[in-house]
Amino acid sequence: MQGGRPRRSEPRRARPRSPERIRGVPPVTPGYPGGPSRAPSQREGWGHRPAVPVLRRTCPSRRRISRRCHRGRGGKPVNPINELVSVKEIIVCAGSGGVGKTTTAAAIALRAAMDGKKAAVLTIDPAKRLASSLGLKELSSEPSKVSKAKFTSAGLKPKGELHALMLDTKSTFDKVVLRYAPTPEQAERIINNRFYRNISGTLSGTQEYMAMEKLYELHADGGYDLIVIDTPPTRNALDFLDAPKRLTDFFESRVLRWFLLPYMKATGGIMRIANVAATTFLRIVKKIVGAEVLEDTAEFFSNLEGMYDGFKQRAQDVAALLKSDNTSFVVVTSPAEDSVTEATYFATRLNESGLPFGSLVVNRVHPSFGEPIDVTPRQLRRLQEGDERDRLLAKLLINEDRFRGLVHLEEKNLKGLARRIPRHLWVRVPYLQTEAVDFPGLIEIAERLFDGEAEAV
Repeated sequence: MQGGRPRRSEPRRARPRSPERIRGVPPVTPGYPGGPSRAPSQREGWGHRPAVPVLRRTCPSRRRISRRCHRGRGGKPVNPINELVSVKEIIVCAGSGGVGKTTTAAAIALRAAMDGKKAAVLTIDPAKRLASSLGLKELSSEPSKVSKAKFTSAGLKPKGELHALMLDTKSTFDKVVLRYAPTPEQAERIINNRFYRNISGTLSGTQEYMAMEKLYELHADGGYDLIVIDTPPTRNALDFLDAPKRLTDFFESRVLRWFLLPYMKATGGIMRIANVAATTFLRIVKKIVGAEVLEDTAEFFSNLEGMYDGFKQRAQDVAALLKSDNTSFVVVTSPAEDSVTEATYFATRLNESGLPFGSLVVNRVHPSFGEPIDVTPRQLRRLQEGDERDRLLAKLLINEDRFRGLVHLEEKNLKGLARRIPRHLWVRVPYLQTEAVDFPGLIEIAERLFDGEAEAV
């Protein structure tokens, strides 16, 4: 029969089975490594945020870890943080503020020291809480070693060493100036410049740039097996990732230098004529901010001549280090909606920037309960009107119901994050009654972070 419906005697063609349906293999989300790539139209536009790649290069024999590599004995998921500590040289803890990022960084460095590594944790947080939790009086821009007596008093026997330091943006900036200035005299003029003293610790992007500069310096010295850094808290992931470039672009700003040329040392009538407009503009600005401010600013940029290439080259070197096989990023969040939104966006930006994603740490997760107790409103009212024991039971039931609602809300917030980051890269740290205000508290958090299993795929 040529056309029309096929006769019953003709066998129907078997519909090809989807690879995801064969042998119980679960569907692969488009955009994840190993899954089908998205069409170009799906990648375009502000609405799309690509999935975070699976952990790269933590297995020596593979460029990317497969799901099978994340399973230990008996098929149990392997904690991804343990893998990072064993093979990486730099771990960057990133995320919004107030999610336990500094404590997580310290706990990772603590575990590395226990495993026999010489580890350093670099914090940007000026609070003294981390210093006290490590048993140190204070932290400075130079590494301070945590004494073995502190470990021994907690019943621990570290095989390695733990060092800690706090970023001093001004002193780090001074070292950068001393490194790239052509002469010591030029470096001294810059450091003593009033405009420089004002911006060296306050200019947008300076803290982030200097944090990366300090990280590069520690890594280049080669004195540590692992360096853990907690990044400055940012309201936008772009602030941290783009800060070094923004700072170098500011120093190279042609528009700013064009306006300041009348105050710089310049010769030649052509330059004076070309800057008539700038002179007119600066005459107005001078009435507002004062002549000294403009002179200090012009002197600062004049002294920076010949140093721009050094700033730009170091920013490029740092960017290459962050993308190398030796580095991995750990995104830290809490179950709160705002923190989850920030973590999702941050992980997406890491992926778009080609930065190696290692793990997601979800801090302060409330534990889930068993089956709910079936109590009717009428029964609850009777308990509330009963004796002291009944009233206490009623309060416990109400409290349990509220906690159950909180857990439900947290899981709802995290569900969207699960669509972006595979769950086998997650590590959950439960909500604890005490914070890491002392060394035992930090040890407890480290145990929760490392001894817990990763989530099943």
